[in-house]
Amino acid sequence: MSLLFVCYSVYSQNPSQIDILTTEDGLLFRDVSNITQDNKGLLWIGTTQGLNRYDGQNFKVYNSDVSNPFFIEDDYIKWNMVYDDATNSVWFSANDKLFQLQISTDSIISYNEKQHLNDRMLGLYKAPDNSIWVVTDDYWQVKKETSKLYLKRFENGKFNTLSSVDRYKYVFNALSFDTKGSVWWSTTNGTNKYNSNGELLESYILDTYDWNGDLINYVPNFFDSNNTHYYFPESKGGIYIYNALKKTSETLFETEKIIRRAIEDVDGNIWFAGDKTLYRMDKDRNFTDYTNLIKSKLDYSLINNLFIDKSGLLWVATDNGLFKVKTQKQLFSNLFKSTKEGWGNSMRGIFEDADGRIFSLCESKHQLWYKTKEGKIDSLPLKTKLGKPLTLMYEASFIVTNSSKTKAFTIGSGICEIDLKTGITTVYNQFSINNNIHGPNALLRLHDGRLLFGFTQEYLTIFNPETQEHQAVFNNQTIQNNIRGLKFFKESKDENHIWIGTSENGILKIDLNGNIIKMFNTKTTPQLVKDDVLCLEEDCDGSLWVGFYGGGLSHISPDGKTITSYKKADGLPDDNVVGLLLEGDEKLWISTYDGLSQFNKTTKEFQNFYSEDGLSHNEFNYSSFFKDSRGVFYFGGMNGINVFNPKALQESVRPPDIQFLGISGYNSRTNESFVKDYAQKQLNNFIASPYDQYFEVNWSLPSYFQNSKNIFSTQLEGFENRWFYQGNATSVRYNKLPAGDYVLKIKGADSRGSETAHILSIPITVKQIFYKRWWFIALVIVAISGMVYSAFRYRLKQALAMERLRTKISSDLHDDVGSLLSGLAMQTELMEISASEADKFKLQKIAGISRNAISQMRDLVWSIDSRRETVHDLIERMHELAEELLLPKDIAFQIDSSSIKNPNKRLTAQTKQDLFLIYKESITNILRHSDATNVKIAFTNTSKGCVFTIQDNGSKKECYKSTGLGLSNMAMRAEKLKGELKFLKENGFCVQLHLPFNM
Repeated sequence: MSLLFVCYSVYSQNPSQIDILTTEDGLLFRDVSNITQDNKGLLWIGTTQGLNRYDGQNFKVYNSDVSNPFFIEDDYIKWNMVYDDATNSVWFSANDKLFQLQISTDSIISYNEKQHLNDRMLGLYKAPDNSIWVVTDDYWQVKKETSKLYLKRFENGKFNTLSSVDRYKYVFNALSFDTKGSVWWSTTNGTNKYNSNGELLESYILDTYDWNGDLINYVPNFFDSNNTHYYFPESKGGIYIYNALKKTSETLFETEKIIRRAIEDVDGNIWFAGDKTLYRMDKDRNFTDYTNLIKSKLDYSLINNLFIDKSGLLWVATDNGLFKVKTQKQLFSNLFKSTKEGWGNSMRGIFEDADGRIFSLCESKHQLWYKTKEGKIDSLPLKTKLGKPLTLMYEASFIVTNSSKTKAFTIGSGICEIDLKTGITTVYNQFSINNNIHGPNALLRLHDGRLLFGFTQEYLTIFNPETQEHQAVFNNQTIQNNIRGLKFFKESKDENHIWIGTSENGILKIDLNGNIIKMFNTKTTPQLVKDDVLCLEEDCDGSLWVGFYGGGLSHISPDGKTITSYKKADGLPDDNVVGLLLEGDEKLWISTYDGLSQFNKTTKEFQNFYSEDGLSHNEFNYSSFFKDSRGVFYFGGMNGINVFNPKALQESVRPPDIQFLGISGYNSRTNESFVKDYAQKQLNNFIASPYDQYFEVNWSLPSYFQNSKNIFSTQLEGFENRWFYQGNATSVRYNKLPAGDYVLKIKGADSRGSETAHILSIPITVKQIFYKRWWFIALVIVAISGMVYSAFRYRLKQALAMERLRTKISSDLHDDVGSLLSGLAMQTELMEISASEADKFKLQKIAGISRNAISQMRDLVWSIDSRRETVHDLIERMHELAEELLLPKDIAFQIDSSSIKNPNKRLTAQTKQDLFLIYKESITNILRHSDATNVKIAFTNTSKGCVFTIQDNGSKKECYKSTGLGLSNMAMRAEKLKGELKFLKENGFCVQLHLPFNM
């Protein structure tokens, strides 16, 4: 009994409710004087070597190091530090001077005689109305015997003195505020009460004690939300309550330890701290000593301050770091918990008897323990009918009762039937072969009272304890198809149907006639994530919840066609699921190897609970979960059973919103890293340079307890089409994002898995590099267009100049050289009349040469004349030449130009000349070498170009040889035209020129 009593004794304190923050975590210095919190939830921690801003993972350091970009003039921070909402600033006192840090700009305001603050700082305080108060002295500025303490309030940018008292020898000073707006100032000479304007209302002597031979009346005061006045006398120690109306005091808490300060948490509990001690007083004035608990977490010699953050977490500032203490009421009660931390009393097989007693098997002690309705704890010794003691081993994991709850059944060497009044146990040894001696063995009581057990398909048996009848479920079972490792049975809502979880073959649904109705495993469609099943729960709609060993949680739809899986990355506390209980239609409770979870089936959110919430241990046991007749839930684990009523369980408060901290990165153009702090600045849109090789977005979740368990997911809309799990990381990096507009979305959950109410959205624009931007492309197009236009104008000018030159040359040749040659021919003819016979032949030859030169020159003038450049001009000249050369020889000709589409098409001078000279050479050859009587000239346009044909009907081909330009020159000119020249000798002679362009 004494052992059981110790086992049931429950700690009012839980070591898991304490967390620490030290220099090993990045804290600037171990001696922490004070702490405050800004409107973004970021913490400001004052130390004797500087100031820290803490976001949950990273520390921003302000100190007097001149190389630090966040330089502050003095960094020995010892007195109180407060956050001012009105100015978004942190007030702190360092080296006896007062400073105000403007958070948004990281700028420092130093207060001195300009603000009526030229004396030494002794205390900094913030009143309930958010006004800033200070206490100073002038000890080092006046004669020591005349020095005073001054009470000042900050108004209109200056500190106005409201009251003063004699300083005396010692600087004892404390300021507190009651709920009615009064100010209580305690000094060496006692405690004075003032109104908000500094008018003295009353004076009190609450304590007197000797201090180095002097009588001191200093005493710290504290007022709670109900305006109860607590004070802490040095002479007596402990905590006292003062009644100002009755002028009486009463002892609240007796201790020899001196109390220095107090603070009230969100639940109305009051925390009192001495130099080394920490106590909590609940609303019923019950005290809990946390001193040994925090000492077990971290060594320290002095508690400097207390602070409650916005989430209700208590921060205890010491000379060796910070404690974080959960102040909320524990959510779970513990049953059968050992005083030993870690693995203690391992519990399985929870059930309820007819008297409302809750039983469970303590497998580590091999005893059946119970708790009565009245709270009595005892054990039920088991014995055979002959009185021989009997113990239950590991194989007895599952324990069920009969319908009247007077007997319990479990598995030992056989089926054990336990009388819950006497402990007399009947063992049906004939079933020993059906069970696994190494356990565990699944056991189920069917709705008709019969028992189902057996660790293989072959040995699956139904037993009726009333009639002693039994039968195998599967008959004619062969070794080849015998399914082994049956671990969990669950009766289906379908009559005579059973769900079976196995260790190697997934899930079976059978009927009691020995038929397998359904099967799900890693090889079926749909497939399970694993085949090792630890627990099953059928939902009201016929769907199935499945807990796996290492495979998390799965949900099989009612039609069996869809399986949805949830794992640790989805918010489940652990992937080993050992217990499942439904809470109504909307929620499912899940026990795992690392925490307990409540799953909302509508929102798909997990809310996780751990030892800091009151669980006896984070690791739960297979076959150790139960719901009693009153709706109370029980989940057993490695050290006792956790008990709670889901309806009465307080809902977890959602964590605070994620806060955007800033963006850092590296710019390749400047070869510099950059850091942009947005913790206190509004960001409408982050503009990333095209030269930013990467940028990294940083954020914070101001939920500081067990913050290593906070988890986050991100999605960059416009670049990513799904959420990416980031774990505990509070930053994400993107390398060389394409130009465009994006929105980075961040969602998070705290250590319990409770998701933040809002998703953080950060608009991001990545600018296009200059040579891909529209204005640059437009400039390039304009520049190219300008260059093309300039080139065109230049060529046009050159062409016009060339045309003018050609026109001038042709005109000059025609007028000057033509006249000269014509005159020469005429003079030669005149001389021929009077010449001798011997000279006439010579003169005739000169005249012929002159006329031929005139003809050649006329052709040359025509070819270079820019006024004769169209296709029509070419054909006209061809007519003239044919009439001039062919008609005198009685050779008929036809020129077919009907295929020409554009007779006004301009030809280049070279093209016109080459075509005409090929034509002229062809006509000349006909005259010289052919007996043709008809010549056909034709231009025929095709889809690929134009065919220029000169066809005669002559027959004398054997002596067809050319002189002058010749056929080779014709071929050369054809090549210059990029054409193909052919000579055909059928039905006369044909010159055929294939041109790559139309005429």
